[in-house]
Amino acid sequence: MNSETRDFTASSLAAAAGIDKSYIARLCRQGKIPAIKLNPQTWLIRYEDGAAWLEQRKTKQAAQEA
Repeated sequence: MNSETRDFTASSLAAAAGIDKSYIARLCRQGKIPAIKLNPQTWLIRYEDGAAWLEQRKTKQAAQEA
């Protein structure tokens, strides 16, 4: 992994996507975003998984707008 990349939390991934962190947490609980639960309020998402989810979301939004 690149030393400049950092893993996401549900909060940081939500901020990057411009959505609420509760939605990201729900996707983590459902297994739709691979994550590790660090404590009752914190999900850790590997950078690669979070970046892939962001790209997939961006692609879906572009397709819906077309």
